[in-house]
Amino acid sequence: MQMYVRALLLSISLLLPALANALTPYTEGENVDLSKYGRLFEARDAHFPVSSEELDRWLLSQKTLESVDLFGGSYWFYAEVSNNSGHDQWIVSADGTLIESVEVRVFANQLKPQHFTSGYNAEHDYMMHYGKSVQLPSNTTAKILIRFESRYFASHPKFELIQETHYQQRIAWENVLILAALGALLTLALYNLFIFTITRENTFVFYATYLIAYFLGWAFTFHIPMELFGWRTLELHYIPFFLLPVLNTLFYVEFLQLKENFPRLAAISKVNLILPLILLPSCFFALSYAHLLATLVITFWLVVALVSGIASWRSGFKPARYFVFAFIALSIPGAVILPANVGLIPDLVRNSELLTLLGGTLDAILLAFALADKIRMLSNDKDKALQHANEMLKLASTDHLTGIPNRHSFDQVFEASFIRSKEGDENAELMMVLIDVDGLKRINDNYGHVRGDELLCSFATDLGSIDIQGSSAYRLGGDEFIILASRSNESELQAIMKEFEMNMHERGFDEAGISFGIAFESECEAAHDMIVRADLRMYAFKSANRRARVQDRLSEDTISQSRL
Repeated sequence: MQMYVRALLLSISLLLPALANALTPYTEGENVDLSKYGRLFEARDAHFPVSSEELDRWLLSQKTLESVDLFGGSYWFYAEVSNNSGHDQWIVSADGTLIESVEVRVFANQLKPQHFTSGYNAEHDYMMHYGKSVQLPSNTTAKILIRFESRYFASHPKFELIQETHYQQRIAWENVLILAALGALLTLALYNLFIFTITRENTFVFYATYLIAYFLGWAFTFHIPMELFGWRTLELHYIPFFLLPVLNTLFYVEFLQLKENFPRLAAISKVNLILPLILLPSCFFALSYAHLLATLVITFWLVVALVSGIASWRSGFKPARYFVFAFIALSIPGAVILPANVGLIPDLVRNSELLTLLGGTLDAILLAFALADKIRMLSNDKDKALQHANEMLKLASTDHLTGIPNRHSFDQVFEASFIRSKEGDENAELMMVLIDVDGLKRINDNYGHVRGDELLCSFATDLGSIDIQGSSAYRLGGDEFIILASRSNESELQAIMKEFEMNMHERGFDEAGISFGIAFESECEAAHDMIVRADLRMYAFKSANRRARVQDRLSEDTISQSRL
């Protein structure tokens, strides 16, 4: 039996070089995806082989695995690579997920074994990235052994061998995009908090706090607090992601007015407020499962929010179109990263985390457009309401028959004008002309009210044509009108009254005339006294006119009799 075992081991040892050659990639370009060629083993200890020969024997004793457990664990990863590219300086990169510890040994021909430590708990040579430098001369075959472990893996780790210059260029672009996206999120959040301090509109503070949570979540994902402050508290990483559904639901329920327009969707959305808060303690008590639970609540939130936005858009709420576009922008990378987070599919893109961050930033910008569009809509509605109110106010202050200001408008203006006159320059003393259109009743009785209305409208048109600065005319009611002007215009207005009376006669209103009385602010203690005084003088004027007309008729009768 022992002889058979030895023969089997000898056969394996002879086949191992051929198998290794079949799995060995060649670095003819700038990078090699080691994950496609390497092998994964369970890490039952932390002991590394000290030489290339010991490594060959060590590999035979390891248990091969198909994939990592996303709920955490310790693993070995082994790959061989031949350098035929002409480049000597390379980077071993671990990417695709947070990894707490990464230890690497590189065994190359004619070189001492190279080793380094990277990962979340180690110092980084490149900001926000786990890559470390190795020397791999041309025409050299290297054996790369990696031991990595973490309490959870957000997706399957990806290992690469990348030419150093190419790696530096790649991470420079990635870092620029990461920092720009995070800066945009923070800027939008602070701006909307400022808007909230002015408007006190809850929609803005919900949107701002949602962006702050999004900013913090991705800042932890890309190790910003660790890079800047040395914070290595893994339990904090998923707290912002659990809060995203809560804060965004508070935002969209109010923004879309779900309670008023879609109460059923508003009721379903309450799950986004309750479930994430119930599951949030998993960050402290079940960290290995936190990423899975956060993925589930985020998926449910995205679906409900998108359905709510579409329903609101279809109901005619136009700002909802930006809301829908925003969640499409968030859902597209979500469709890539979320299934990979629970192991349903492999990562479809190399840096799915950056893609999701950029999608989230676009989501934030489109939500800002949605808010701006709602503000525009509300502003238009407000303008229309003000315009309607002004029209109603104008109607309430305008005489419906003649089109000039009515008694209500006069009452609003007169008291203030009287007070200003009392306190102002005596040369601009307030003067009131109270006017009565004579003969209106006879015209109504003899020719009908339509003819009487024509007389009133004709006279009101004349009043509206008065071109005296500071003067204003009103219809008090019936056949009474009033003019407010400065005392300096007394003579001019008296002449105008005679002219208007002549206009009446020229228009066929021979039986009509004008009686008016004038009062001045200086002779009155109160505003009402001016009306009383002008009224008395107007009736005195009317009586004098009546006596004059009677006298004229008597004279005409006398002349007629003498002729007979």
